[in-house]
Amino acid sequence: MTTIVVEWLKPTNLLQWLKDLGPLFVSLAVFFVTWSFYRWQRRLAKQKLRHDLYDRRFAIYMAFQELLLALVEPGHDEMAALKKANIALSQASFLFDDRLLQKYLKDLYEQTQRIITDNMVRQGIQKYPEMMNDPKVARDLGKLALRRSNVPSALADHFSELPQQFARVLKLTDFWK
Repeated sequence: MTTIVVEWLKPTNLLQWLKDLGPLFVSLAVFFVTWSFYRWQRRLAKQKLRHDLYDRRFAIYMAFQELLLALVEPGHDEMAALKKANIALSQASFLFDDRLLQKYLKDLYEQTQRIITDNMVRQGIQKYPEMMNDPKVARDLGKLALRRSNVPSALADHFSELPQQFARVLKLTDFWK
């Protein structure tokens, strides 16, 4: 046994072993460097995509923020904000993988659409008071008043919830960290 070890340790045999195992070590080193470069490149590409999508995602956020502001502040064009939010909602399915966020935006859009429709009906009745003589219109107006009573609290919830819903998808990270 000791003669075999002594034979391996001879300079000529040791050089032969290094010649035989050298390409294996080089190929393992190249594999490791290539694999780590691939991981870095993939992470960089993912972050670049997030940066590229940021403007589009932020536009959707702003459209819904403007829609909420149009309902609260007088003088804003509610219908223009609703149209803008409708376009943003149609783009959301392409820009967000998160189904919960898509559902939240759809629910928010439908709720604000109901509020705007209710406002338009109320304004129409104020403009044409003779419509109140119709019992069906009076009953519908009563239902409208009940729905309208809890609108400010629902909108207040959305003002705080909207940024929280978008926080994860609008968060950017530094490329080099």
